[in-house]
Amino acid sequence: MQSDEVIWQVINQHFCSYKVKTTTQNFCRNPYNVTGLCNRQSCPLANSRYATIREHDGIIYLYMKTPERAHSPAKMWEKVKLSKNYAQALAQIDKELMYWPNFLQHKCKQRLTKITQYLIRMRKLKLKENERPQLIPIKKKLDRREAARERKAEAAARLEKSIEKELIERLKNKAYGDAPLNVNDDIWQKILDQDVEGAEDEESEEDDENEVEEEEEDEDELEHEFVSDLEDESDMEDLEDGFQWEGEEEQEEEEDEEEVQQRPKKKRARVEVEYEEERDTAVQT
Repeated sequence: MQSDEVIWQVINQHFCSYKVKTTTQNFCRNPYNVTGLCNRQSCPLANSRYATIREHDGIIYLYMKTPERAHSPAKMWEKVKLSKNYAQALAQIDKELMYWPNFLQHKCKQRLTKITQYLIRMRKLKLKENERPQLIPIKKKLDRREAARERKAEAAARLEKSIEKELIERLKNKAYGDAPLNVNDDIWQKILDQDVEGAEDEESEEDDENEVEEEEEDEDELEHEFVSDLEDESDMEDLEDGFQWEGEEEQEEEEDEEEVQQRPKKKRARVEVEYEEERDTAVQT
C-alpha cells in the first residue's frame, strides 16, 4: 500500500531528481506539478490524490490522480479535455473537482488562467510575425549567373530576329526567284499576304490623303464667305423694292428716249444774223 508520508520524507530528506535547490527556495521540475514548488502539498509524487492542468498543441487538459488507480501506473492519470472558452473551462474544473481540496481547486484555476494567457499571447505573436517584414538573403552569385543567362538569351533572340528579317526581305525582293524551292509554303504564303496587305495599306493611305486634301479645300472655301449686314427680313424687302423701283425708272427713261427718237423732226426757221463792225477813225491833225 502506498504511503504518502513515507514518500515525502524520502524526497525531502534524501534525494529527488526533480528537485532544484536555490538559496531562497526549492523548485520542482516535474511536469505534473501544479505550482512548480517543491513542498508537501504541491508534490505530485507524495500525494496519491492529485490534480493538475497541462497543455498539448494549444489544447488544455485536466489531469486527475486517485489512489484507486495507484496499482496501474499506465492508467494512473485521468485526462479531461477542457473547453477553449475560459468561463466554460472554469465550470468544468468546478464540476470535476467538486469534492477535492480547496488548495487543488484554486491552484488548478490559477494554472488554467496562466496557460490561457500565454496561449493568447502566442497567437498574437504569430500574427505579428506574418505582418513583420522578413529578411531575405541576397545570393549574389546566383544573381550574376541569372543576369549572364538573360544577356546571352537576349543576344541570341536579337540575332535570330535579324536573320529572319533579312531572309524575309530577300524573299520580298525576289532574290531567290518567284517561287524558291527550299522555303516553307506557310512562310512564302505569309510573305505574299504581307505584300497584298502592304499594297492595300498604301491604297488606303492614298485615299485617306485625298480625302484629307478635299476636306482642307472645303474648309478653305468655308473660311471665306460673303455675309450681308442686313439681318431682318424687312430690310431685305426694302432693298428688293428699291432695286425694283430703280429698274422701273430706267425702263421708263429708255422708253422716253425711244419715243423721242421715233418722232419726226420739225423744220425750224432759218435765221441769219449779220454782225457789223464799227471802227472809230481817228483824225490825225
